[in-house]
Parts: sequence; structure tokens; C-alpha cells
Amino acid sequence: MKFGGQSEVDQIKSLLLKHPKDAFIGQDNIQSQWKELNYLASPDFDKALKEYDNFVEYLKKSIPEIYYLPQNDKTELDSIYVHDPVIFTNQGAILCNMGKENRRAEPQAAGEFLLELGIPILGSITGEGRLEGGDVVWIDERTVAVGLGYRTNEEGVRQLKDLTRGFVDEFIVVPLPHWKGPADVLHLMSLISPIDHDLAALSLRPWLAIYLLFLPENA
Repeated sequence: MKFGGQSEVDQIKSLLLKHPKDAFIGQDNIQSQWKELNYLASPDFDKALKEYDNFVEYLKKSIPEIYYLPQNDKTELDSIYVHDPVIFTNQGAILCNMGKENRRAEPQAAGEFLLELGIPILGSITGEGRLEGGDVVWIDERTVAVGLGYRTNEEGVRQLKDLTRGFVDEFIVVPLPHWKGPADVLHLMSLISPIDHDLAALSLRPWLAIYLLFLPENA
């Protein structure tokens, strides 16, 4: 399997997903977890399966390789968001250390599957470090923006810098807004969506971290 991930806008050649049948498992499991996880409402399991299958059929039109994380008894509903527990680099995968306690088992579960695919693990965020993939945005192949907030802390950013030393030249650390507090978080990727190498969509200004409005022209 080819791997890499130091771009938000280049063509996707392989993709890692988790199907709701393996993340949600069933309606009873959803009912036992959704309130604690701060979902706005209970997902409809059957509807989620149908919608996801339609979504995957669309992805298959342009992405040649799609892989699925398997069901894991240690993970919960949020494991459907595969982007958060792992950061892919051209040197291998970095396993995050989730700021949301319910998701702490996801990086290890993902790491075990990645090794089965032959993808090396470059390293892990450990100890008091916290880092989630939703707070990491590749501005270009050697420039990374990282949101500092309730799910990613300074120690997590420091460890990420150490793990990517040698192939990342610049880190842009962006303080994130409080929004509604720790239970209802805005990730950095809630605020910025890269579209092309020189184009990005930004969120409404009341949410926007001020620093994002003044990124240097060469970033």
C-alpha cells in the first residue's frame, strides 16, 4: 500500500475509512453512548449504513484504494472519524493521544491495523501530550499549522515537532477559540479547509482565530 499525507489538496490515491457498521455496531450500542459523547441526537443506524455506502460509491470513482478500520471493542462511536487518531506523513504514521478521553483507545487500534497494511509507525504522542488530527493542517508539504485548544496542547505540539524534525520546516501554532467549551470543540479544521495549493475556505469571522487572517503570504 502506498502511503503519505503531507498535503490536503493533492489527488487522493489511497484512503482509510471506518464504516458505521464497525464504528456504531448497532442501534443499541448507539443508544448507550450518544448522549455521553455529546451528540446532538441519536444516529439512525440503518440510515447511516445506507448513506455511508452511497458515499463510498462516490469515493470509488476517483480513489483507487480504500481500506477500512475493523471493529474494535475498545473504541466507541467517535471512531468513525478516522482523521483524528492518526496523522500520516511520507515517513510513516504518527499515532495521536486524544484530548477526548472516550477516544484514547483509537490510536492504538488504528496503529495495529496500519502495521498489518505494511505502513510504518513513525512515532506516538505520549504522556501528557495531547494531539488530534482535526487540529493539524498541512499548508504545504513542509509547513504545518496546528491548532492549540482543548484537544491539542503545547506538549503534543512539541512532540509532533520532534517526530517531524528533518522533513517539516515550519510550524504555525494557532490558538483556537473557546467556542462552547471543552464538550463542544472547534478543531482547527473547523475553521480552515484547504481547497488548492494557494486557496482555502475560512469559517465565519466570529469563530475565526485572529492569526488565520494574517498568515504570511508564503505560508
